[in-house]
Parts: sequence; structure tokens; C-alpha cells
Amino acid sequence: MMEIVEKLRDLHLGILDPDWVQSIYYSEFLEFSDLPQEYESVLESLEIQSVFRNIMQAIEIWLSFDSEEDKSWAALSPHVDHQKLLAILGYYIDYGTKNVLTKEYRNNALLASRLYFKFMSISGFKAYHIYHSQLFAHSLACLGFPKAMCDREDNYYNTKQLAKEVNSVIKELQPFVNDLRAIIESLQLNPSDMNFEDILSNLVDVTGGAIVNRLNVDKIELVFISSVIYEIIDILICGGSSMKPNPVVIRLLFKVVLPKLLAASVDTKNANNLVRASYVTYSGLLLSKYGKSALSGYTVLLQHLCHTPDGLERAEVRTARVELVVGLMSLLPRTSHRNIVKWLIKLSTTSKISHRHIAMEMLSKLLCNENDPEESEPQQSEQTPPDATVTEESEQPANENENQETNEAPADGQSPPVNVKMEPRVRQETPTVEAEIDLTEDDAAGLLRQRAHTVPHGEIVRALYERVGDVSSTLRARALAILSDCLLTHEASLSDAIQELNGTGPVSRLLALAARCVCDERAAVRRAALALVHRSLVKQDSPTPDPNDLGILVGLCRDASIIVRTGAITALGELAIQRPCDAVFDAFLSGPMHQLSDPETKIQDQVMSLVQHLLIDRLQKHVQGLPEDQHPWMFLSAVTRHNMRRHLQKACLLLANKTTCISHRVVDVVSTHMGAVNEVRDLHVLVLLTSAARHLDCNDIGFLLQYYYHLANDDQQTRDSRLMPLTLELLTLWSRWARPVDRTALRDHLVQRLAAAHNDGCRLAAATLAAHLDPTNLTWATELIQLAERSALNSTAVEEWVRAADLSLVAPVPPSPALLRLFVDAISDPPPEWTDACRGAAVAGCGRLCIRSRSAAAATAPTLAQLLHDATQPLCARVNALLVLTDICTRYTCIVEPLLFSVCNCLASTAAVPLRRTAARSLTRLLLAGYLRLRTPLYYRYCALLADEDHDVREPAEYYVTCCLTTEAIYHHFVDCIMHYNQDQEECTLSFDSRQLIYDVMLQRLSLVQKLNLQCRLAREILEHAADVTDEGDGELPASLSAALMDTITLLCGPRMKLPRKPQRDGDANDIDDLQERVTTNIVSHKMKSTVAEVVVPAVLRLYSRLGPNGGQVAAYLVRIANDLLNDYRQEIEELIENDEELVQRVRQFQETIGKEPSFGNTRNLVTTSTTHEPETPRAPRRRATRNARSPPRKRTLRI
Repeated sequence: MMEIVEKLRDLHLGILDPDWVQSIYYSEFLEFSDLPQEYESVLESLEIQSVFRNIMQAIEIWLSFDSEEDKSWAALSPHVDHQKLLAILGYYIDYGTKNVLTKEYRNNALLASRLYFKFMSISGFKAYHIYHSQLFAHSLACLGFPKAMCDREDNYYNTKQLAKEVNSVIKELQPFVNDLRAIIESLQLNPSDMNFEDILSNLVDVTGGAIVNRLNVDKIELVFISSVIYEIIDILICGGSSMKPNPVVIRLLFKVVLPKLLAASVDTKNANNLVRASYVTYSGLLLSKYGKSALSGYTVLLQHLCHTPDGLERAEVRTARVELVVGLMSLLPRTSHRNIVKWLIKLSTTSKISHRHIAMEMLSKLLCNENDPEESEPQQSEQTPPDATVTEESEQPANENENQETNEAPADGQSPPVNVKMEPRVRQETPTVEAEIDLTEDDAAGLLRQRAHTVPHGEIVRALYERVGDVSSTLRARALAILSDCLLTHEASLSDAIQELNGTGPVSRLLALAARCVCDERAAVRRAALALVHRSLVKQDSPTPDPNDLGILVGLCRDASIIVRTGAITALGELAIQRPCDAVFDAFLSGPMHQLSDPETKIQDQVMSLVQHLLIDRLQKHVQGLPEDQHPWMFLSAVTRHNMRRHLQKACLLLANKTTCISHRVVDVVSTHMGAVNEVRDLHVLVLLTSAARHLDCNDIGFLLQYYYHLANDDQQTRDSRLMPLTLELLTLWSRWARPVDRTALRDHLVQRLAAAHNDGCRLAAATLAAHLDPTNLTWATELIQLAERSALNSTAVEEWVRAADLSLVAPVPPSPALLRLFVDAISDPPPEWTDACRGAAVAGCGRLCIRSRSAAAATAPTLAQLLHDATQPLCARVNALLVLTDICTRYTCIVEPLLFSVCNCLASTAAVPLRRTAARSLTRLLLAGYLRLRTPLYYRYCALLADEDHDVREPAEYYVTCCLTTEAIYHHFVDCIMHYNQDQEECTLSFDSRQLIYDVMLQRLSLVQKLNLQCRLAREILEHAADVTDEGDGELPASLSAALMDTITLLCGPRMKLPRKPQRDGDANDIDDLQERVTTNIVSHKMKSTVAEVVVPAVLRLYSRLGPNGGQVAAYLVRIANDLLNDYRQEIEELIENDEELVQRVRQFQETIGKEPSFGNTRNLVTTSTTHEPETPRAPRRRATRNARSPPRKRTLRI
């Protein structure tokens, strides 16, 4: 003992300042000030590490020496001032943990901790207060030195130096843990002791294996240290080899593992994969070893992992968290697993968005990860020892504790995990509990394999179905995506759950749900809903999808969001491939094919690729008796059925410009089908070739000439009338490839047909082809037109007139002016014997002459416009007149622009339906081609088609407004549309619902900033105008202004354009859509506040005060708007209008009128309620002015 005392004298504890020691004790070893200067000067002459080693060696010799001497603190305490000793040891431990990178300080801390353990190995250490829980926890922090050094690797010159330093620390830690193991049982630590949780945390920290793969460290030494630590933790759990495990200690152990699991998942470095796998493995081993004692804490660990919301707004964090929790859940017994699943279902309905989101992701993962019980049970029985599993019987007594822990508040987690896959197997370098559990690494890996769990599919699917109505758009979209994935499963139990959810009705619940969600305000939700519609249609048992269901996808092809349009086009393309039928191809042409004119090049390329895949790539040569792919012929059948050759031509143009699929191969393949199958196949081939002929080189057109002569010599009256015109058109496009002999023979044959004066519907096409075959010799055309003109002037038969007009298009000489006058006079005053068909043919023939000559077009256009305006004229003549004006517009736009009023009348609701359909299609083509600009009054008429009841009239307008019209044009004309559609005119009679539908389609295109600017315009141009009118008049509004005001108020209250509320400060930051919305609202908040306070509120209150109780529905809507504004923007309005006493008084009167307590007014002398009181300025004490002892000078009096 005296040797120990002699060695302790080397520390010179006697000269240590007692006040410094007491300050450390008062702070409970949490704060350490610098050493006293006198004592520090003494230590400079000492080798402190040698002193510590000498003292430890003396203690070991004293304790190992066999003698009857009292070897306890009772004998040692009179010779040692233990308070000073513990203070100086605590100082070195604290200073070393704060300066880990310095080797000297680090080694001093390790040796001081070991010396502290040696002093606690002397009996009686607790009675003499040698053990201090905080100091002991500080000493265990030395176990984290290797990890702390690796985290600061940037402070080292190179990795080799760092590895050398870490290996030296690991070597020093081996005797450290041995000394700790020697005293841990004598400490008899309990969960109720101070700093017990910190002690466990420091012990667990070294077992994470954070540095195993990062450096070339001594793995054998590290595994040995970890095995000793595992043994120490087992001692703390059981309190000794003969005692039962303490569930409270296990629960605390899982509690300290929780933040380490989360912290190990923060970084994406590969080392953290091993760290997390190590903690997961250790958690599974605890559950397997201690059974029901660990089950309660293990369940609470899972619940706390779900409750930690940090970072869950990031997709990679959610993925990592789900992988972690679901992997840990797989180790649970069946009953506990079912209870956790039920708890997750309940968690999916809580108030926090992050909790609902993570619960939904975990439920989805459980549906995807369920294994077949027949395959899982043998693996479990082979790998898991019978005595190391938690059985159902051992679980039942723990249910009460488990239920109690379920209701506990979640623990505060650390940093969230990142997207790192959890590895359920233990790696070779991962330390295992080899000292206490006799398991190989393969056995430990088997413990982490999934058990045979069966999840309640029906309840989970129902919970996901209910999340589709969540307030968060992110959750709505995710729930729809999960339900879509469930439709693709082949598992019987999940399929039965989906079938049970859908019900037995004619329309499945999921399809009806998706039909509702495609109208959601969020593009992501609409995108997920269309995916659900697509997969529902793929899974249907009916051979042909319902056209109404396909119409949902067709409508989404024109969505304002590009991701929705892309998804809808992809869905219809996949349906056309997977379920080819006429209904699907009709939907494809109604939706994606129209998007070839989409303003986004990406959409055009997508449709182009689908056309190539469905049509061009699938073409095969015709071989009799062999089956062939029907996709291209069904596609061409739909093109022919809907007369969409123009769209196919544009698709071929895009394919020729961007790909090489439009080549001679197409001609070689489809030419084998000409005349080999039937007339329908011939028609489809001609449609394809005429669409792609301008981009193809055909050196041999013999097959086409042969087919033409076959048609010309065929006298069948039942032949399709479209075959010959298409054949002539194709010959015209490829006439340059004909041989001279074939060219001459074909021209002579065509001239003979034209001279026969027989109209078979191909006269114009035949004349055009004949002119192309020999452009230098058109004598035949001159002779034929001269004969036709003489015959027309001497006859009243309109067929002769039209024949002369057709030939005028190819003749080199201009037509006779008398022929034009003949047509114009007949249109103005038709012969009484003419039928409606004759009058229509006369208009068509007049159009031929207008195309040939500008003067003829200028002379004829007013007559045609008058014909359009006259509703008593035959319908066919009016339709032809509209088409002629359209053709004139493509050549001479300036002639048609003054006559647009007559064209606009064709769009009126009172016009005939065929005329309105033709007008809608023709005007849309002119707008798309750029020949016309959508200006007023055409703009009002055209936009009114958005609410038309006829689909063929409404469809072209919807396409142009939703896909091609610029948002600037919509914003510029929006207020004018409201005023125009409410005028007291017959052509402006639109119902209230129709007007709102038009406004809704327009507002879908506008951005938030444009909507806000539009609100400013509505407030200034309509609300303020109405208020001015009421002030100037007798208080009653005109009918048109009242209707416009009603539309405006309805828009401001509606979902599309309602003034955004002030962003909620308590919004959930984990909802990314809510976060974006709040950021956007904050960006425009200044303008929004000024608009509300300076424009909207005064106008609304003025209107309400003028209208009074007789305002009717308008007054009711005004009350609704004003009440919302005063609730949402009370502080902003009060700040901006506080100086306007009249307006403040009006607000008070309004609130009193509607029965609300007045809340506005300046209550604190120009300091608003939204601002805080200004702090009082500290002032120096004022000095009192010193009194002047002298009296003031007396006034001098003037003496006289």
C-alpha cells in the first residue's frame, strides 16, 4: 500500500488548489476549468503517462500480493485525498476526449480512465465515493476514439498515417476493455442509476464497425474489443450469470441503438452500410437470445423508428427508413408482427403527414415483400436454433408490456437515414457475439431471414384506398401509385383483396376512384390516377375496353401539365400494343395523334415513336397462308375511318426528318399487299403510301400502274370510290419515276378520260396527274377548257360549269371572265329549277376559279360571305362557301379578314350543326397553320365553342385552347370575355354554367402569378367599376354588369381562382407540395396583400354598402368573399388601411351587419397589432441642472 502512496506522491496532489477541485465536484464533472498555474508548472517536469502506469502497476502488485493486509479503501483513504485524485483524472479524461487528434492528450485520457478503473477494483470504492456515474460515463467515451478520428480524416496528411494512429488506439483499447470487464460486475449498475443510458450508449458505439472497411485497421483486435463489450452489455442486462435479464435494461439498450441506427444512415458512404447492418444484427440477436424480455423494447424501437420525422420529406430517406423497419419487422413473431401491422394501419390515419406517409410506404413494402410460407418455414427451422427464437407461447406474457409501450411518446431521433439498402446478412468483418452465443456467421445470418408472416391484405388495401382522399397531394399520388402496383401482382391473396375492394358492380371502385382523381388540382395526382386507369384497363376481363374509360385517357392527353400528357400518351400506346381493338385505336387517334402539333417537342417525339412502333416497324410482306401482325392494319383502318390522313402525313414528316424508318423498305413491303387481299387492304396501303410518298424514292412504280389500269378497266359499281383518287394522287407524287413510255401512255389514257366528259369523282385528280406527266405540253388542257367554256356558256347544267372550272386549274390560259360572272350571278340569283345540290356544286366550282386568280377571289368573296350570313340558303351551299373562303384565306388572307364577321356567325349556337362543325375544323386548321390570328371578335366566338354541346364542335376548340393558344393571349382577353359573354345580345346568350366552363378551361392554363395578376384586373376593372356605377346611379346595376359581376365573384370564390390564403406557419414541412405552395405564396405575398387591402376589400365593401339587403345572390357572395378576406388577411388589411378612418369604419359596420364582433381599429396609437412594442431605449441618468446662486440681473430702468 505504501508503494501506491509513494507513486501517488509523484502527482503532487497536495499543492492542487482545493477550490478548483470543489468547482469540478459542484459541476458534477461536467465542467473543467484550466489547471491552476502553480500545479501546471509542477506537471511540466513530470512524464504523466509514466506516472499513471507506475500507479497502475503498484495497484496490481498490491492487489495480487497474498497477505493479510487490509486491501481496501478503508486502509488507503487516510493516505490519499481521493477528491483531488478523481478531479485530476477527470480533467485528463475530459481534455483527451475534446482533443482526440492529439496523440499525447488521447493517450493521457486512456491511461487516466484505466487508472480510474484500477482504483474502482479496490474494495470499498462505493463507500468512499470513488465511483461517480458522470466520471465513469466520461471514461467510456474513450471507446469512441477510433470512430472520431476517422470522422476527422481530413486533418491527417494521408490515409496511411490515419490508419497507423487508429491501430495504435485500438491496441491501447484492448487493456482498456479488459480493465473495464474486470470491474463491471462489482459496480452492480441498475437502470435507475444516474447516467446509465449514457454508459450504454458509449458501450454500444464501439460495436458499430464504422471503421472496418474504411481503413486498413487491425480487424482481429477490433473484433476482440467488440466481443468484450458485448459481454459487458450482457452483464449489465442480466446483472450476473445467475440472474434473469432485465427488460428495462434491454429497453434502454434499444433506446440508445435508435439514434445510432438513424445516425449511421445519414451519410451515403459505404461504411454506413456495415454500421447499420451491425446494429440490425445485434438487435436481432438480442431478440433471439432474450426472448420475451426483449420483445417489448424491440416493438417500441420499431414504433419510434416510424415516429421519427426527420428527413422524411426526401425520397431516399423514406426508402432507407422503410427498408430498415420492414427488415426489423421480419424478425418478429407472428402475433407481434400482426400487431405492428395494425399499428401501422392506425398510424396511416394520424394528423401528421410524415407519419401517414411513412406508414403508407411501409404497408406498401409489406405487400411487396411477403414470402410464401411454405418456402420460408423450412429455412427458419434449419437456420434458427430452437432455444434462440421467440415462440408464440413466450410472446403472450409480453403482450401487456407491448401494449403499454405502444402508447408511449416517440423518442427523439437523430439525423434521418439515406437511401442505403439494409443488408440483412452479416458480413465477414461484422463482429458477432461469439463469447456468449455459440453461433457461426451463417447461423447469425439465418436469424435475420424473414419469418413466415401473413399480412392482412384486405385491411392494408382498404387503408391505402382511404389515403387517396388525403389532404396532402403527395400522399394522394403515392396511394394511387401503390394501388396501381397492386393491380399487377400475381399473388393470389393480394389479387383477392383487390377484387374484394373493386366489388361486383359494373364499374370497379378503383376505376371510379381514378376517374375522380384525374380532375385533381395537382399534376402528380392526375399522373398517378391515369396510371391506375391504364392498369385497370389492362387487367379487365372484357375483350374490348369501355370507350368511356378510354375517354379518360384521351382527355388527359391535353392536360396542362406535360407529365400528365406524357403519361396519358404512353398509356394509350401501351394499350394499343397490349389490347389491340378498334376502340383502343380510335382512342389513340383521338388523343395522342392530335398531339403531333403539341407545343412541346418532347410530346411530338413521343407520339412519333409510338406511330413508328405501331405502324412502320410492324409491317411485313404478305405471304399467303402465314399469320401477320394486325397492329398496322388496325391503325390504318382507324385513320381511314376518322379521315385523319393529315395527321398521318405529319407523323411521316417527323419520322422522315428524325429517323430512317421511312425508306424504300416501306414500299417494298406494302406493295406485296396491293391487290392480294381485298379492297380494304388496298385502301389502307394507298393511305399509307400517299402520306409518306413525299419522303420516299420509288424507282419502280410498275405495281402502281398495274393497279391503276386494273381500276380503270374494272366496271364494278360496288368498288370503293376512294381507291381511284388515292391512286391518282400517288401517281402524281411519283410521276417523276415513271419511264417515258409509261408516262406517254398514261397521259394519253387520262386525256381520253377527261375528253369523255364523264364525271367519276376523279376529274380534278386526273387532270393534275396528266399535267404532271408532261408539264411542257399542255395543249390538250387548253383545248379541253375552251370546249368546256363554250359548253358552259350555252348550257344551264351546272355539271358543265364545274367541268370547265376543274380544267381551269391545269390549263395554261386563264379562264374566261364570263365563266366567273356566270357563277357569281347564279350564286346570287340561282335558277328556280336548281336543286340544293346544284347550288352547292356552283359554289364549289366558283371556288376553283377563286384559287386560280386573286382578282376572282376578291370579286367573289363578298358574295360568298353574304351567302354565309343568309340562314335561308341551302346548307350544302353555305358549307361549300365556308370551305371556299378557307381556301382563299390560305392564299389571300387580306381578302378574308374583313369578312370574318360572317365566318364568326357560322360558330353561333343558332347555326346548323354541320356548318358549325365545318367552321370549327376549318378555323382550327387556319389558326394552326398561322394564316389567321385569334383576335376579337373571332376570339369570343371561338372560345364559346368550349361549352358547346356537340363534341365534334367542341373538340377542335378544346385542342387549340389547351395545347396551342398562348397563356399571354388568354390572360389578355380574359376580362374582355367576361364582359362580352354577359352582353344583352342574342349571339352572346350563354348560360351561367357554360360561361363558368369556358373560364375554367382558360384558368387551367394560367400560372399562379398570372392568376394573381388576373385577380388584380378583375378587382379593378369589374368590382371597382361596379362600385363606381352604384355611386353614380340609384344603387341598381345594369343587367349585363350584374351578370358580369356575378361571374367575377363566382370565380374569386371558386377553387381555380380563389385568393390564396395566408401561408400557415404550422404547416407540415415534410409535405413537399405544401412546402412549394407556401414558398410560392410567400413570393407573391406582397402583391397579394396590396391587392386585397387596397383594391378588393374597398370595392367589396362599397358594393355591399350600396346594394344593401336587396342585393340578392350578389350580396350573399360579397359577404362570403369579405368574410374570408377579413379572416385570412386581418393583420395585413389592418396595416395597410389603418390610416383610412372611413374604410376602417366601413369594415366595422360590415362586421356588425353580418353579426360578427368588430375586430378592426387602431387600438394602440398607430402601432398595429401585427407588430411588437418597440423596446424602451436605455437612458443614462439625467443630471439635474445646477441652480445658479446668483439672481437674474435686474432690468435697467430708464430714468428720465
